[in-house]
Amino acid sequence: MSDLTYARTLERARNLCARREMCSREMRDKLTAWGVEGEDVQKILQKLTEQKFIDDRRYANAYARQQHLLRKWGKIKIRMMLQRKEIPEPFIEEALDGLDEEVYRQTLREELRKKRRTIKAKNRYDLLARLQQFAYGRGYEPDLARRLAEEIAGNTP
Repeated sequence: MSDLTYARTLERARNLCARREMCSREMRDKLTAWGVEGEDVQKILQKLTEQKFIDDRRYANAYARQQHLLRKWGKIKIRMMLQRKEIPEPFIEEALDGLDEEVYRQTLREELRKKRRTIKAKNRYDLLARLQQFAYGRGYEPDLARRLAEEIAGNTP
Protein backbone atom coordinates (compact mmCIF):
# COMPACT_ATOMS: atom_id res chain seq x y z
CA MET A 1 0.00 0.00 0.00
CA SER A 2 1.44 3.38 -0.96
CA ASP A 3 1.83 6.12 1.63
CA LEU A 4 -0.91 8.16 -0.03
CA THR A 5 -3.34 5.23 -0.07
CA TYR A 6 -2.47 4.44 3.55
CA ALA A 7 -3.10 8.05 4.60
CA ARG A 8 -6.43 8.19 2.76
CA THR A 9 -7.57 4.88 4.21
CA LEU A 10 -6.55 5.94 7.72
CA GLU A 11 -8.44 9.22 7.34
CA ARG A 12 -11.51 7.40 6.03
CA ALA A 13 -11.37 5.04 9.02
CA ARG A 14 -10.98 7.96 11.45
CA ASN A 15 -14.02 9.68 9.94
CA LEU A 16 -16.06 6.51 10.30
CA CYS A 17 -14.99 6.11 13.94
CA ALA A 18 -15.81 9.74 14.64
CA ARG A 19 -19.39 9.17 13.48
CA ARG A 20 -20.07 6.07 15.56
CA GLU A 21 -18.39 3.82 18.12
CA MET A 22 -16.68 0.86 16.51
CA CYS A 23 -14.82 -2.13 17.90
CA SER A 24 -11.63 -3.60 16.47
CA ARG A 25 -13.47 -6.47 14.76
CA GLU A 26 -15.92 -4.17 12.99
CA MET A 27 -13.11 -1.95 11.74
CA ARG A 28 -11.05 -4.97 10.63
CA ASP A 29 -14.04 -6.21 8.62
CA LYS A 30 -14.58 -2.74 7.15
CA LEU A 31 -10.92 -2.40 6.13
CA THR A 32 -11.00 -5.84 4.51
CA ALA A 33 -14.15 -4.86 2.61
CA TRP A 34 -12.30 -1.77 1.37
CA GLY A 35 -9.59 -4.04 -0.04
CA VAL A 36 -6.93 -3.42 2.61
CA GLU A 37 -4.86 -6.54 3.25
CA GLY A 38 -2.80 -8.23 5.96
CA GLU A 39 -0.16 -6.11 7.61
CA ASP A 40 -1.77 -2.86 6.48
CA VAL A 41 -4.97 -3.75 8.35
CA GLN A 42 -2.94 -4.29 11.53
CA LYS A 43 -1.03 -1.02 11.07
CA ILE A 44 -4.23 0.98 10.64
CA LEU A 45 -5.94 -0.75 13.59
CA GLN A 46 -2.92 -0.06 15.78
CA LYS A 47 -2.89 3.61 14.78
CA LEU A 48 -6.64 3.98 15.42
CA THR A 49 -6.24 2.35 18.82
CA GLU A 50 -3.26 4.53 19.78
CA GLN A 51 -5.23 7.63 18.81
CA LYS A 52 -8.28 6.40 20.81
CA PHE A 53 -10.55 6.21 17.77
CA ILE A 54 -11.06 2.54 18.66
CA ASP A 55 -11.31 1.32 22.24
CA ASP A 56 -12.90 -2.10 22.81
CA ARG A 57 -13.49 -1.37 26.51
CA ARG A 58 -15.35 1.85 25.70
CA TYR A 59 -17.24 0.06 22.93
CA ALA A 60 -18.34 -2.78 25.25
CA ASN A 61 -19.65 -0.35 27.87
CA ALA A 62 -21.56 1.72 25.31
CA TYR A 63 -22.94 -1.36 23.57
CA ALA A 64 -24.17 -2.97 26.80
CA ARG A 65 -25.94 0.21 27.94
CA GLN A 66 -27.45 0.86 24.55
CA GLN A 67 -28.74 -2.65 23.95
CA HIS A 68 -30.22 -2.89 27.42
CA LEU A 69 -31.89 0.53 27.41
CA LEU A 70 -33.06 0.64 23.81
CA ARG A 71 -33.66 -2.99 22.88
CA LYS A 72 -34.37 -4.24 26.42
CA TRP A 73 -31.85 -7.08 26.06
CA GLY A 74 -30.61 -9.11 29.01
CA LYS A 75 -27.04 -9.83 29.98
CA ILE A 76 -26.87 -13.25 28.30
CA LYS A 77 -27.77 -11.85 24.88
CA ILE A 78 -25.50 -8.82 25.30
CA ARG A 79 -22.60 -11.11 26.29
CA MET A 80 -23.19 -13.36 23.28
CA MET A 81 -23.23 -10.43 20.87
CA LEU A 82 -20.06 -8.90 22.35
CA GLN A 83 -18.34 -12.29 22.09
CA ARG A 84 -19.30 -12.44 18.42
CA LYS A 85 -17.54 -9.09 18.01
CA GLU A 86 -14.44 -10.63 19.63
CA ILE A 87 -14.45 -8.24 22.59
CA PRO A 88 -12.08 -9.51 25.34
CA GLU A 89 -13.87 -11.24 28.22
CA PRO A 90 -12.66 -8.80 30.93
CA PHE A 91 -14.20 -5.92 28.96
CA ILE A 92 -17.48 -7.83 28.61
CA GLU A 93 -17.55 -8.53 32.35
CA GLU A 94 -16.86 -4.88 33.14
CA ALA A 95 -19.62 -3.72 30.78
CA LEU A 96 -22.20 -6.13 32.21
CA ASP A 97 -21.22 -5.27 35.79
CA GLY A 98 -21.70 -1.61 34.87
CA LEU A 99 -25.42 -2.08 34.23
CA ASP A 100 -27.50 -0.79 37.14
CA GLU A 101 -29.10 -3.87 38.75
CA GLU A 102 -32.26 -2.09 39.87
CA VAL A 103 -32.84 -0.59 36.44
CA TYR A 104 -32.07 -3.99 34.91
CA ARG A 105 -34.69 -5.78 37.03
CA GLN A 106 -37.24 -3.00 36.57
CA THR A 107 -36.81 -3.13 32.79
CA LEU A 108 -37.54 -6.86 32.72
CA ARG A 109 -40.47 -6.40 35.10
CA GLU A 110 -42.01 -3.76 32.80
CA GLU A 111 -41.42 -5.86 29.69
CA LEU A 112 -43.06 -8.87 31.35
CA ARG A 113 -46.06 -6.74 32.35
CA LYS A 114 -46.47 -5.58 28.75
CA LYS A 115 -46.13 -9.14 27.47
CA ARG A 116 -48.63 -10.37 30.08
CA ARG A 117 -51.34 -8.21 28.53
CA THR A 118 -50.89 -9.95 25.15
CA ILE A 119 -50.88 -13.57 26.40
CA LYS A 120 -54.03 -15.70 26.30
CA ALA A 121 -52.92 -18.42 28.71
CA LYS A 122 -54.89 -21.59 29.49
CA ASN A 123 -53.78 -21.54 33.12
CA ARG A 124 -51.16 -20.06 35.46
CA TYR A 125 -48.50 -22.62 34.44
CA ASP A 126 -48.99 -21.81 30.77
CA LEU A 127 -48.71 -18.10 31.59
CA LEU A 128 -45.51 -18.67 33.59
CA ALA A 129 -43.98 -20.71 30.79
CA ARG A 130 -44.76 -18.08 28.17
CA LEU A 131 -43.46 -15.21 30.29
CA GLN A 132 -40.26 -17.08 31.07
CA GLN A 133 -39.76 -18.02 27.42
CA PHE A 134 -40.18 -14.38 26.46
CA ALA A 135 -37.54 -13.33 29.02
CA TYR A 136 -35.15 -16.08 27.86
CA GLY A 137 -35.55 -14.89 24.27
CA ARG A 138 -34.50 -11.42 25.34
CA GLY A 139 -31.40 -12.85 27.00
CA TYR A 140 -32.29 -12.61 30.68
CA GLU A 141 -30.94 -15.02 33.25
CA PRO A 142 -33.22 -18.02 34.03
CA ASP A 143 -33.39 -17.38 37.78
CA LEU A 144 -34.32 -13.72 37.41
CA ALA A 145 -36.79 -14.53 34.62
CA ARG A 146 -38.50 -17.17 36.77
CA ARG A 147 -38.76 -14.92 39.85
CA LEU A 148 -40.18 -11.95 37.97
CA ALA A 149 -42.51 -14.10 35.84
CA GLU A 150 -43.92 -15.59 39.07
CA GLU A 151 -44.34 -12.09 40.47
CA ILE A 152 -46.20 -10.89 37.36
CA ALA A 153 -48.31 -14.05 37.06
CA GLY A 154 -49.17 -13.86 40.78
CA ASN A 155 -50.52 -10.33 40.35
CA THR A 156 -53.06 -11.38 37.74
CA PRO A 157 -56.50 -12.94 38.25
